[in-house]
Amino acid sequence: MLGVDRAFAPGAVACLVLGAGACVGHPDHSQPTVMTAQAGAGGNGTTGPSGPSTGGATVLGTGGDILVDPVMPCRVPALTGPAVFAQQVFLNSEVARREFFSWTTDEQAAELRRDQVLFSRSERPGLGPGYAFNVLERIAQDDPQSERSMLASLLGGELFAKARYAWIEPWATRMGWPGEDYGRNLIRVVLKPEAWVVLVRGGTVSVVDQQNQPVSLADALANPTRLGVIFYQKDGFAGGPSCQGSFISGSNGYREFILGNLAMVEEWSLGTQQIRDRLSANVDQLSNFLQRTRDCPITTSVEQWNLSVVCGWDRAGSPTSELDAYEQSLAIPSDNYLAVPERIAAMIETLQEDLFDPDPLVITPGRP
Repeated sequence: MLGVDRAFAPGAVACLVLGAGACVGHPDHSQPTVMTAQAGAGGNGTTGPSGPSTGGATVLGTGGDILVDPVMPCRVPALTGPAVFAQQVFLNSEVARREFFSWTTDEQAAELRRDQVLFSRSERPGLGPGYAFNVLERIAQDDPQSERSMLASLLGGELFAKARYAWIEPWATRMGWPGEDYGRNLIRVVLKPEAWVVLVRGGTVSVVDQQNQPVSLADALANPTRLGVIFYQKDGFAGGPSCQGSFISGSNGYREFILGNLAMVEEWSLGTQQIRDRLSANVDQLSNFLQRTRDCPITTSVEQWNLSVVCGWDRAGSPTSELDAYEQSLAIPSDNYLAVPERIAAMIETLQEDLFDPDPLVITPGRP
């Protein structure tokens, strides 16, 4: 079950998520009322896990809505040790990475095994090349003689013409947006140590090395083969959340990595035990997160939650709660990732179904 139809986890997972009441009925709440939750701030307001719940039934989201029976006020216990996702927190101030994971379809997985060509498509079927390349085109046209525009033009040209979208953990992109399915086959990509990272944010471009130290645009233009990956965040410049000042607006923000320069790929692989182990670890982490947080689900709307999460990425520091660490680890704060038991259980079930019998393909570009 995928996308907007994924509202409740079926079978045994639903019983695990909702407790015994999910399997034997709700005698005390057989006719729950429905009300719209007051918009909160994703755990930082008065209706999220850091404060009391609304105490009423709530409709969450616009696609695959969830009906939550009335609950008593709750409060998530304070952290007594590291949060489940503490090691996966991704800070926008420290974007450099070498290891990435990208989901792909059965058809493309078969092509990868047959042709052993990592980058073969110029756009995602039915989705176009992506917002990042629209933004790069706008920047390139802004002042064609500037280094910023020349770098944007370079990135929007042949260097990344064929690309794959990726993140640093498999679970954080598997579910995607409602109605989208990126595939169930996982590719692991490792960049060379000398690979540079391009940041596309706020209508501009910048470059850092693997130590997150700035690289001048002049050096980047002079050494384009070292541009290994693009980090893009959809923000107010491209119609996403605008987080400046006291007035915050927008929604549907996200962040992603875009791989495309094979010259900076040290190794890529498919079907290995290492990849399977990473998936299995994600299942365990999500199961632990669900156990710790299911008594206090998010009660804000999906749109408000997305806005809060995306705007919080630039202010992020050490996580203060389980939910905080989860939100700081996200790439796509969509309806499918809303921190309610049914959504987390759906993720667990999907990743469990993605586990595979190893059939390793490991490719080192440039070597026989």
